[in-house]
Amino acid sequence: MTFQSGAQLLMDLGIRKHITHQGIRHIADTHPNWQFGKGRSHPYWKVANAVVMETEPFLAFFREHPQAAGGES
Repeated sequence: MTFQSGAQLLMDLGIRKHITHQGIRHIADTHPNWQFGKGRSHPYWKVANAVVMETEPFLAFFREHPQAAGGES
């Protein structure tokens, strides 16, 4: 999933009332427990011109960190 599709999925599943792809990118850059990226437990991949990540670990992060970016669970 991309940052954009991830933001939409979080809202569709009711995990967040509102979040944007920029909000997720901010979390990715600043949250100490973000698990994606080089040297972390889950890599990013490039597909065409998009950065993608695994869905289940992404959702698990937001379920485990309901206050990331001021979110509501």
